[in-house]
Amino acid sequence: MTSVAHTMNTNDHHASIPDLIAKKRDGHELQPDEIKQFISGLSNGDVQDCHVGAMLMAIFIRGMSENEICSLTMSMRDSGERLKWPQYRGSVVDKHSTGGIGDKISIPLAPALAACELKVPMMAGRGLGITGGTLDKLESMPGYQTQLTDEKIIEQISTVGCGIFSQSLKLNPADRYLYAIRDVTATVPNNALIVSSILSKKSIEDLDALVLDVKYGTSAFMKTAEQAEVLAEWLFKVSEMLGMRTCCYITEMNNPIGFCIGNAIEIRESIDLMKYKPGHSKDLEELVCEQGGRLLVLINKAETIEQGREILRETFKNGTALKKFHEMIIGQGVSKTIADQLVGNDESIVDSILKLANVQHQAIALQSGFVQAIDSFKLGTIVQRLGGGRLKSTDKIDFSIGIRLLKHIGDPIKANEPWAVLYANDDAATRYPKYFEDLNTALQVSSTSVEPLQRIHKILC
Repeated sequence: MTSVAHTMNTNDHHASIPDLIAKKRDGHELQPDEIKQFISGLSNGDVQDCHVGAMLMAIFIRGMSENEICSLTMSMRDSGERLKWPQYRGSVVDKHSTGGIGDKISIPLAPALAACELKVPMMAGRGLGITGGTLDKLESMPGYQTQLTDEKIIEQISTVGCGIFSQSLKLNPADRYLYAIRDVTATVPNNALIVSSILSKKSIEDLDALVLDVKYGTSAFMKTAEQAEVLAEWLFKVSEMLGMRTCCYITEMNNPIGFCIGNAIEIRESIDLMKYKPGHSKDLEELVCEQGGRLLVLINKAETIEQGREILRETFKNGTALKKFHEMIIGQGVSKTIADQLVGNDESIVDSILKLANVQHQAIALQSGFVQAIDSFKLGTIVQRLGGGRLKSTDKIDFSIGIRLLKHIGDPIKANEPWAVLYANDDAATRYPKYFEDLNTALQVSSTSVEPLQRIHKILC
C-alpha cells in the first residue's frame, strides 16, 4: 500500500552547534551524525537563524566533500515526510531543470510518461528571477491547484499516473528553511548547497530514475558550459550515492526554448504539442522526447535512446499524452468543462481560456539574412518586468503577458519582417521603459547561413 513515511528527528548531541560551525569554518569535514544533528536542530530549536547563516557561509567558503553533500541531502530529505511507492517499483520517474526561458518541458513530459504507464510525482517550482516557473504556468489554467495534500498526491499518482505540484509543508521543511536563509546571506550560488537542495527534493519522491537538465547561458544560473559541467558532475555523483539512477543533460540556454515565453502562452504551446498540431515547436518536441526517452532507457522500458524517443513521440501522435493531461488537470482542480475545452478542437475557446494581453507589439528585423541568435535574457526580462514574472515574492503574476517567436535559429529573414510578437498591457512603457528597445535588439542576424541550434552540449549517464 502506498504510504507517506514519517521520519523521527533526533536530539542525540555530540558537539555544540557553535563547535560544528567552527569545524566547518576551519576547513574540516563534518561527519554524517554531525550534519544530521545540525539539520535536526532546525526543527527542535537547537539551531537559530544566526547559526544557519554562519554555517552556510562556512560551507560557501570551505566547500563540502561528496560524502558531506550526500549526508546533507539525506538529512534534509529526512527532515519531514517522504513519499513511498512500493507497488510501483521500477516505474517511478521524474525530471528536474535548473530553469530557463521558455522552459515548459515538464508540462507535456509528465502526461507523456504517464501515457507510457509510468508514475510521475513531479514536484515543481515557481519562477525565479527572469526564469518562468512551471507552477505559475499551470496556474494560468482556471482552477488548477498546485498545493496538494500528501493524500491527494497519492490518489493522483495512483489513478492518473502523473501530477505536477508544489512541495507540501510536510515534505523537506529543512530545504525551505535553508533556502530562505541562503537567499538573504548571499550563499545561493554554491554547488554543494544547490546539489543538496535539488536532490533532497527529488529523493523525497522515491524515484527509480531521474533526468536532470543543467542549463548554461545568458539566462541560466550557470553562465558557461564549464560551470554547468561541474554542477552536473556533482549532481550525477551524489544521485548515484543516493541510489537514484540518473542522467544529467547539459543544455544551452542563450536562446529561448520553443516559440513562446510567458505563462498562459506556454500552456498553449504545450497543448499544441500534445495535440500534435501542424506548426508545433519541433525544438520543444525534441527536448521532451529526448529526456522522456532517456527515462524509459534508465528503467529498461526502452533498449535504446532512439527507441525511447519514438515511444514518447507516439504518445503525442496518438493522443494518449493529451488524454493524460486532461485527466491530470481535472485531478488538480480544473473543471471538466474547461479541461474538455482546452483539449478540444475549437481554438477560439482555448484562446478565451488562456487569454493573452490585448496590446500587440511586433519586433521587426533590421536587416536581411539568417537568424543567428535570439537573446533569451532580454526577452525573459521583458516578460518579467511587464508583469509575467515576479520582482518580489509577493507580486501577483499576470498570466496574459507573453512573447511569441515567429522565427528560430537558422531561419532566413528579410529586413522589416516581423520575427516576434509581444503581448502586453497599456502600461508597458510605465512598467519597463526599455521594453521596446530590448525587444528590437534581441535578434542577431547573420549575412551567411546559420546551422540550426544544437541544444545538448553534453550528457552524463
